Amino acid sequence: MSVRPCAFGSFVLAFLLVAGSTGVAEAHPSGLSAGDPWWWAWNLDWLVLLNLAVMAGLYGYGLRKMWRRTGAGHGLSVWRALAFAGGLLAIAIALLSPVDALSDDLSWVHMLQHLILMAIAAPLLVLGYPEFVLLWVLPPRARRALGCWPQRNSVVGALWRASWNPLLIWSVHALAIWVWHVPVLYELALNDPLVHDIEHLTFFLAAVLFWRVAIDPRSNLRLNPGLGVLYLFTTTLHASALGALMALSPRPWYPIYIGRTEVWNLTPMEDQQLAGLIMWMPGCTVYALAAAVMVGLWLQRMESLGEKRPSSTAGSSRVPTLRRS
Repeated sequence: MSVRPCAFGSFVLAFLLVAGSTGVAEAHPSGLSAGDPWWWAWNLDWLVLLNLAVMAGLYGYGLRKMWRRTGAGHGLSVWRALAFAGGLLAIAIALLSPVDALSDDLSWVHMLQHLILMAIAAPLLVLGYPEFVLLWVLPPRARRALGCWPQRNSVVGALWRASWNPLLIWSVHALAIWVWHVPVLYELALNDPLVHDIEHLTFFLAAVLFWRVAIDPRSNLRLNPGLGVLYLFTTTLHASALGALMALSPRPWYPIYIGRTEVWNLTPMEDQQLAGLIMWMPGCTVYALAAAVMVGLWLQRMESLGEKRPSSTAGSSRVPTLRRS
């Protein structure tokens, strides 16, 4: 089955499903007190649950059809399917668990929520290669129609090409991180559920595009290892800078947390410092580790190529020796 002609349509479907699963948020104080059992504060929002179920159902159906024809583990490896499941689990933790409830009271939990969506859920879903699995869900006629859309529509074609432009996607990802931490927009998102939804969608979809350019399974479309390392390392630099600014700031950036953090025995300044440290250290470590893995795989590939070349050279050098004898 050819992947490239259908890549656009299946990616659009996967993109829409992802968007629907991350677009619900509750932007109000949790109402919890320090002595309350916060671990029971689950937000079982029906829309998030529905979208996660649809994503899991379609992916599972497509995977089942593919493995029936190719055999389990062929066509798509088991670890990629598990990565996709892990991505769905990460979304559920970010939006349904007590992380969502406590994010309204504590800036550091809000930062943790964004970290889970952008640096854990997004790359795991990309590694699961959902657009390829969805090819097995769509009827052939619909698949061809969606696959030909970029060729038939110049605007759609331009957008499709732009979604693979590493400089553009890097810039969109960086802009999303910095703009939504501007105090006016950050507090607006906490006060307005619609703006909070837009914030989550912006963060998550920018992250999906970002990781897709770096680690997409199609090696002919993703960045080469050298550029990929630069792509990830520069993201680590600017995100670390933002985290350091938050952690080292002499005053709180977000007055909205005044009166909320004290319930959890933290001052707004201490809460902000924790949030900055989370972005500065564990948040940026994810990008650094991804770059390190990319370098390791690159060196391993170069080493294997280097081992093959001498053997072929040695084999060719023995032929003239036999002829001379």
